[in-house]
Formats: sequence, C-alpha cells, structure tokens
Amino acid sequence: MSRAGKGSATASRVQPVVEEGPQTRVVAAVDVTPLGRRVAERARLVAEQLDAALEILHVLEPLGDAYLHDGVVKLVRDHRTREAEDMARWLGGRAEVPVDLKVSKGSPVWEIVKAGKEARLVVVGASPVDHPRLGPVSARVAETSWTDVLVVRRQPRVPYRRVVAAVDLSELSAAAVELALELAPDADLSLVYALPSRHDGLMARAGMFPEEIDSSSRRRLIQAKEAMAKFAARWPGRVRTVVEHGPPAQVVEEVVRRRSADLVTVTNRGAGATKLVLMGTVAGRILQAVPCDVAVHRVPGEFRRP
Repeated sequence: MSRAGKGSATASRVQPVVEEGPQTRVVAAVDVTPLGRRVAERARLVAEQLDAALEILHVLEPLGDAYLHDGVVKLVRDHRTREAEDMARWLGGRAEVPVDLKVSKGSPVWEIVKAGKEARLVVVGASPVDHPRLGPVSARVAETSWTDVLVVRRQPRVPYRRVVAAVDLSELSAAAVELALELAPDADLSLVYALPSRHDGLMARAGMFPEEIDSSSRRRLIQAKEAMAKFAARWPGRVRTVVEHGPPAQVVEEVVRRRSADLVTVTNRGAGATKLVLMGTVAGRILQAVPCDVAVHRVPGEFRRP
C-alpha cells in the first residue's frame, strides 16, 4: 500500500477502481477502536446496497494541547495510520465495491464534513466510550453535514431488516421514508407519527373537564390516523403505519423497542422547524434517545446575514 509524501492527507488505494464502477460515494469516518470496524462494516453493507464506492476516512486530530514530544506525536500518528490501513485492507477483502482510504489531519468534524460534501452518505459512530450515547463529534457532524448522515450504534451482521421512519406528515418528512427505502428496500418499514400531547395540560388549565379533554384526544387521534393513511398512500404495500399520543422521541423509542428495529430514519427539519435551524429539536432528541442506528436526511437550511 503506497503513501503520499508530506501534506495534510494520506490516500491509499485498497482496491482499484474500474472505469465503469460506481459513481456515487459513501464516506465512513472511523477511529482505530472496535467501534471503528463496526462503522466500516455497516458502511460496506450500505455502499453495496447503493452500488457506491466506499471511502474510509481516518482523521488525525491535533495533539499540541497535550504537550507531547514531537517524537511521541509521530509515533502515535504512525501507529494510527497503520491501524487505519489494516482496517481498510480488511474491509477491501470483504467488499464488493471499490474501497479507498484517506488519512487526514485537522479537526475531526471539519474534515468529516468536508470529505462528505460531495458524497451520497456520511457514516459515523456513536460514542467510543458509551456506545448507546452519541459522541460530540458525531452529533456535530449530524448537525452540520451537507449530506445525509448515518450514525452506527449496533454491530452490523446483515442489511437492515426492520426500519422505523419518524414522520410529521409534512413533505419534508416524506424524505425520511424515501431514505429508508433507499438504504433498506427489503426491510419491514413502519412510519411513526406522534400526535402531540402537550396541549392537554393547556386545555385543563383553560378550564376544560377531563372528559372533554379525553374526547378531544380521541377525535384528534382519529383525524391523525386518517391523515397518516393519506400520507402513506404514496407507498402502497411497502409501509405500515403507527400513530400514537406522546412526545415524538419517546414514541419513536417505544416503537423501536417493540419492533426490535435496527434503523430509524428522520429528517433534520420537519414541519415545525424554522428554515434557519441546522437540526430540529425532534431529530436531535431522536438521535440521542433511540438504541439503534439512525439515518438523518439533510434538508438544506436558509441562512442569511442580519
């Protein structure tokens, strides 16, 4: 495996790319822990599903704040580069798509977002210390990435089989369903809509009787199910639907556990989010709450100088 000379990045070819190979690209940001292999393996499965080339990205963050001797810094970086190369060789021997390795230096978030700018998907891992939780780098990538982001929590063994798409019945959230069908076309797909229950307390404080509030909730639930049926009609025979009362993240988490889902898809902004936000509240909470992998479809925001 060859290495480039001095510079900010080292690129290695693990498997040659043929001229008529995949045109799309999946970027998998990995560290050299067992979680890194987990991310790489899931990225391989997804890349093969999308018929996309796979780029393994390992970022060497600055070590100046640790006051390490230059020789120690070089020793650590050389070790991490070799580990990344070993991982890429291992993956290249398993993959049915071309695999590249890129080792870059700099801020992990910036380097990952930059590498994924022209990619179809960026794949990152949860916290390497506490796998159920989302680490700060992955959270920031999910918030600022130009493209869709897949956060890997679980050990991948097979393609996704049970998927939950969190929707709010808006056209923006329909993209979460399309993303689910793209990543897992053969999976059992459930669309989940959480009917807001935050208004019940307001109605009680406004003087409504409990019986009136219950009647209102039942009526709104019927209307929501009718709206969901209309929303899901564009994917006939491909989806099942769930409509329940409660906070969206809590409802989605409960459905994930009941269905033993291995993937949740969501858009970064839904009907209730302003066009100026990077990540809606619901998407952010789902990223933190659910115990399985999460794919976030990026809806571009509209940022303006004041």
